Amino acid sequence: MIFLEKPTTPPEILQQNYEEWTSNLLQAVGQYGSYKKIPKELKSTLIAHYRHDDIKNALFSISNEKCAFCESKPAESGNIEVEHYIPKSEYPHLTFAWSNLLPVCRKCNEAKGTLDTLEEPIVNPSIVNPEDFFKFNDIRMCVREGAPDRDVAQRTIRELGLNSPRLFRARADLLIGLSSYIENLEKWLREIESSETPRKRHNRIVNLRDSMESIEMLIKSTEKYTAFSRDIIKNSKEYERAKRVIEEEL
Repeated sequence: MIFLEKPTTPPEILQQNYEEWTSNLLQAVGQYGSYKKIPKELKSTLIAHYRHDDIKNALFSISNEKCAFCESKPAESGNIEVEHYIPKSEYPHLTFAWSNLLPVCRKCNEAKGTLDTLEEPIVNPSIVNPEDFFKFNDIRMCVREGAPDRDVAQRTIRELGLNSPRLFRARADLLIGLSSYIENLEKWLREIESSETPRKRHNRIVNLRDSMESIEMLIKSTEKYTAFSRDIIKNSKEYERAKRVIEEEL
């Protein structure tokens, strides 16, 4: 999970229709006594607008097509969904509030369900930086020491299933690739140290830089599971050594 730079201004379709959509829904809530008592077909019609393609596309553009919570790319499996951070079933007046909408995958949406995040808050990646809350021990997400709120961090991991088998598998596959790149860094660092001529040293530093670029592609915010990759790389002594060697050559 990484921070999402979400603009404060909603898509035009939401700006133009927010008041009408909200008013119609709240009218039905008043008429039937509660959100849950609105007839299913009518409710589906009234709330469908938050899934409008313009809203969905705006949200997934912000997240680089990734789930805001687990950082998978739901478009790859057709499971792009719009999530209400604060559940619309309990707080229907927030159904169309731009600040309450997040891009997610179906797995995270189902895991969160109707959790009342006003009563039991979880990390909202469009408001706080999740990397202040979480770290990884191998492929397991954990609470970072000094996290702003340990209870919120633990609840987020538990309620969203962020240590599920599907995410363990994805992180394990990525860890294999990262480990291979780090091994390459170590190899080029050794060969640079043993270079017999300036030319050999230069060529090996070029190879080291290429390996660094491959790693740095994986920690860009556009990539899946960026937070995991960043945490692994941040704790790599080889990566830090390689950075110093390259900087010294500039």
